[in-house]
Amino acid sequence: MSIEKMSLVTIRGDRSLLDEVLLRCIGSGNFHPEAAQSFSEYAGGLSVMKEENPYAALSRRLDALAANADIDLNGAQYEGLDLANKDFPEYIDGLDARMKKLLTKKRGSEQLIDSHKSALQRLRHLTSLEVNFDRLFSCKYLKLRFGRLPLDSYMKLKNYTDRPFIFFSYDKDGSYSWCLYICAAADAQEIDGLFQSLYFERIRVPDYAHGTPQEAISFIEGDLAREKKVLEGIQKEIGEIAQGERERIRALHAKLCLLGDAFELRSKAAFVKNDFVVVGYIPRREEKAFSETFRDLENVSLTLKDPLEDPRLKVPVRLKNNWLVRPFEMFVDMYGLPSYQDLDPTPYVAATYILLFGIMFGDLGQGLVLSLLGLFLYKKKKMALGGIMSRIGISSMVFGFLYGSVFGFEELLIPVHQAIFGRPHLIQVMDGAYTNLLLLGAVGLGAVIITASILFNIVLGLRRRDWERVFFSNNGLAGLVFYLAVIWAAAGTLFLGQTVLTPPYIILLLVLPLLLVFAKEPLGKLLRGERDLFHEGVVSFVVENFFELFEVLLSFVTNTMSFLRVGAFVLVHAGMMVVVFTLAEMVGGGASPVVIVLGNLFVMGMEGLIVGIQALRLEFYEIFSRFFDGEGEPFVPVAVDYSAQQDEAA
Repeated sequence: MSIEKMSLVTIRGDRSLLDEVLLRCIGSGNFHPEAAQSFSEYAGGLSVMKEENPYAALSRRLDALAANADIDLNGAQYEGLDLANKDFPEYIDGLDARMKKLLTKKRGSEQLIDSHKSALQRLRHLTSLEVNFDRLFSCKYLKLRFGRLPLDSYMKLKNYTDRPFIFFSYDKDGSYSWCLYICAAADAQEIDGLFQSLYFERIRVPDYAHGTPQEAISFIEGDLAREKKVLEGIQKEIGEIAQGERERIRALHAKLCLLGDAFELRSKAAFVKNDFVVVGYIPRREEKAFSETFRDLENVSLTLKDPLEDPRLKVPVRLKNNWLVRPFEMFVDMYGLPSYQDLDPTPYVAATYILLFGIMFGDLGQGLVLSLLGLFLYKKKKMALGGIMSRIGISSMVFGFLYGSVFGFEELLIPVHQAIFGRPHLIQVMDGAYTNLLLLGAVGLGAVIITASILFNIVLGLRRRDWERVFFSNNGLAGLVFYLAVIWAAAGTLFLGQTVLTPPYIILLLVLPLLLVFAKEPLGKLLRGERDLFHEGVVSFVVENFFELFEVLLSFVTNTMSFLRVGAFVLVHAGMMVVVFTLAEMVGGGASPVVIVLGNLFVMGMEGLIVGIQALRLEFYEIFSRFFDGEGEPFVPVAVDYSAQQDEAA
């Protein structure tokens, strides 16, 4: 349970071997690249590559071909590819030419089929007409318009009997009158405008419709059947290409993705004369395996260093935890990763979150359901949240057993408690005698957690040799002494009846620590050997730090009292289950079990979500804020994204 130890690796070699080195770095799966030009030892005579990626366009074309051939590229592997890199463009050009020719034919065939289907749909409305299209459309001085007219517009035609047109309706459906009108060519513009105002939708008879409507339909149906066979043949040819070239296209896609990503990685490399320099981080435990990757390459050398040798470097962070606390890394990532020199807070977060959630959501039955649901989501859906649910569910079960609550039933565990503890209830939540105990216990738990968080901060300060943080910070030794002194004074006065606040106690344990916190900046500068103790003047320092000290005092109070919500949610959970059982008694009869089941599901869903959020709020605001900076950068080993190009093409 720690932060993965890293090594800084520098790879140097002949410029001609750069691509092969980058491919092997990607293949290792453990190389986090850095910009080599940013390292001071290579500052002189450096150059960087600014060439356009030659594989990007090829990859896009291939992915478009795969999409047209309905070839799935997911999970493709480049092993077994029988093409040399130099042959990629020629292969894609040839395949592209074949596919374009077929796709052009396919589009033409599909357009003709759509045209025929549309024509048939229009012509079937004309079958009642005994007319010959050839004779109709050969008229020189008359214009004919086929189409459909809304029925309400059809009723308005009687208002235009004085206009020079002949109207004929030959079919009707629920909304339209299928019709034609005839007018003189000289009047066509006027009559067309009239019918357009009546929402006439013109239907154009295709020029390949000859003879009567029935003869035209028969001709088009025959041509449609022939064209469908043509389309089937084209699709068969495309399918044959896809079947024959599928594995080669998949392998080539994977290889182009790899080469493209390796080429993009060139931007991180630097060049010194005829040599390249690549710099990055690898896990320390992978040093041997990573070095073996390049052993067969002559004129390539590797140098491994401790990344902390240069304090200016920001070493990437990878958390390393066991199975029990690993899901809680999600919460740490949400807040921000720790710095490389810091401690991994994940175990501490896991312990406090499990404890807080279990106390607030204590129910043996509901905790079991929550744990099983979380286990399912974690195992089947690979959800980190499911792993968290499975663990906090167990905590809910433990505290539910202590409270004696099983799906809200408070009597089921009485025999067990009687046998183990010699009393029917160990903690009876709804008993008023326990209310103050729960609330005070929550505040006490908060004080313990805040104290532990301050100790965590002190340890981090010692690791960084940040003496200001260790001794004078409000989350350092000075703040810890003050906080514990206040807690002891409050506890002694309220519960022990002792007068703790004596003058020496106040001066040494309250006033002096506050003065150290107040003067932490100049004291820290003294320890660092700096002379400018008050950069903006003494008056400005006093005013600014007075308000900061007031904020420190307020934060101690508010952070501690925030834990009252822990005790409050214990009462809220029990109260909501009382409401469920009250409703079950009100409905009575056979509906009562249904109400109890639905009520439990509602409480588990709504209150479980609220308690989870409140516990996370305590983690972020009352715990993390005392020691955690969240300034670390994640360790992201370079890898090939085989799906990116495919998604872009789609």
